[in-house]
Amino acid sequence: MDSRVTDTQDRQGSPGQDALRSGRGKLYEQIATLIRNEIVSGRWVPGERLPSLDTLAERHGVALVTVRQAVALLEDDGIVRRRQGKGTFVSDTLPEQKWLKLESNWQSMLKMWGRSKPRLLKVADDVASPFLSEEDGKPARSYRYMRRVHMADGVPYAVVDIYVDQDLYARAPNKFDSEMVVVVLDRFEDVSLTSVRQRLTIGSADLETAELLNIPVNAPVGKMRRVLKDQHGTVIYVGEAIYRGDLVRLEREIQRPD
Repeated sequence: MDSRVTDTQDRQGSPGQDALRSGRGKLYEQIATLIRNEIVSGRWVPGERLPSLDTLAERHGVALVTVRQAVALLEDDGIVRRRQGKGTFVSDTLPEQKWLKLESNWQSMLKMWGRSKPRLLKVADDVASPFLSEEDGKPARSYRYMRRVHMADGVPYAVVDIYVDQDLYARAPNKFDSEMVVVVLDRFEDVSLTSVRQRLTIGSADLETAELLNIPVNAPVGKMRRVLKDQHGTVIYVGEAIYRGDLVRLEREIQRPD
């Protein structure tokens, strides 16, 4: 049997891998990202031996040569090291992971958002409010809807569906379109952001999200829903963000009561 298998031949594999293969980028790069994410998450610790290449190929439903290419890429990045006749091991010292931190402190969040650059994908004016619970607050008259990709240092890290009070949007449309919405809202002296409700769930990237964030299909993502209310109890902002699991992490310090 000819061992020179290509990505094209990989595409004839199991139907369960269709989503992975439809993702953005070369197949071996996607496999490398999945393995890297597992190492970063602590599934395999520094110095630990990875499963055999045959096992990894079977797990991901790809050809052996694709896994070899993925491991070679990880070795070039200093993530793993190969020992002749012994296997592939997680490097003893991993490259430092650069994280975007989502902190619970308001000023810290504003600082992080301030360095972000949005790219506008979709817009709509005078749309009805998204679903709001009684605890969220009362809806505004109507909302400006935007779908955007947020970037930091040129790297896409989140896809966000945004609803901002239409009347507030009309006061600074250019700024709302080109800057982070919450940062713009925070500048209005007559608007007091009295509360922020956040809800985090863990999921995986669908095809559209994977393409926008340049990650493999089914890569881990965090889904954050934020609701901002003003001093009158009106919901002036709803943001539903999908964050890359390999770039963004949530940090919160819990103080023990005296």
